[in-house]
Amino acid sequence: MNISSIIDIIDGELKNSPSISFIYNIKTDPKKVIEGDLFLVKNKDDIEIAMQNGAFAIVYDFEIEVLDKEIAWIKVPSVYEALVKLFRYKFSTLNLEVYYCDKVTYDLINIYKSSKKEIHLISSNLLRSTKIIENLSEEEIFFCADEELIKKIYPNYKVFSTKEYEIENLIEHSLFETSFSYKEKYFNKLKIPSLYINQFLAVYNFLNIDIDFHKLVKLTHFKPIFVDKYLNVIDFGKSNKFIVCQKNLELLVNEIKYLEKKYKYGKTIFISPIYIEGLDETQIVLENLDNLKQVIKKEYFNAIYIMGYDKFKVEETLKLSLAESSELF
Repeated sequence: MNISSIIDIIDGELKNSPSISFIYNIKTDPKKVIEGDLFLVKNKDDIEIAMQNGAFAIVYDFEIEVLDKEIAWIKVPSVYEALVKLFRYKFSTLNLEVYYCDKVTYDLINIYKSSKKEIHLISSNLLRSTKIIENLSEEEIFFCADEELIKKIYPNYKVFSTKEYEIENLIEHSLFETSFSYKEKYFNKLKIPSLYINQFLAVYNFLNIDIDFHKLVKLTHFKPIFVDKYLNVIDFGKSNKFIVCQKNLELLVNEIKYLEKKYKYGKTIFISPIYIEGLDETQIVLENLDNLKQVIKKEYFNAIYIMGYDKFKVEETLKLSLAESSELF
């Protein structure tokens, strides 16, 4: 791609008169830059590495002197917005199959996309998805869970359908494990709540292949952390106490309704960084997780629903708290 075309696409300002006039690919990781690449700078300290690896152009949004007059130095108002514009330009040249989907569907696609090599995920942090635009083709399929972003880079996107599927013989073994029949196939004890069966079947039908149901353990939405009476993390189903976490704000309402409907017999506590109006159950405001274990060990509960934090972060906090406690003895 010509440097002059890139400057027009990203509304950049060329700060020197380079000897080169074109680039091959676009990179955001300086360690992955090879000769002929354009490098989008996230961190000023990465520029030297990118140059050593052969970058032909540097795109940046801060003040810096031209360090190598042979390559192109292009200043933009925002590196991230420049990348959005490059995506939009690249996508506009082809008739692509691009879908917006909810976060649960997106994560299910991520779990199973290796079975279909032409499927790619566009991250909400577009800097993580730069490789996508290196060699685009119309045989590829794209999914994104950020609708505002997908509107910017490909206005002709489609909404991925997760309709109500007709299932039979539904058995909810627990809040987190479900069996059911669909199109004469029996799905036995899937590690997924009934809340997300439609997303699962939408992905199952779209891929149209035999998929490994055991991989559902990787889906973290409404996935429990079971704890013992000392709040130590234990194996699935080995306790009547559990913690569920959800960082994605779009999923909170439906998950809370599901929990309140399906778990009326248990004592539920809600924890969030800010106070939430309309919650009937006990609610605790916790601005960070550092004191999580100290706070909840004082409470009687069967279930805790934590908003604003993901499962891995909460598990890490609980295990770290245990390790710190052990050091005191």
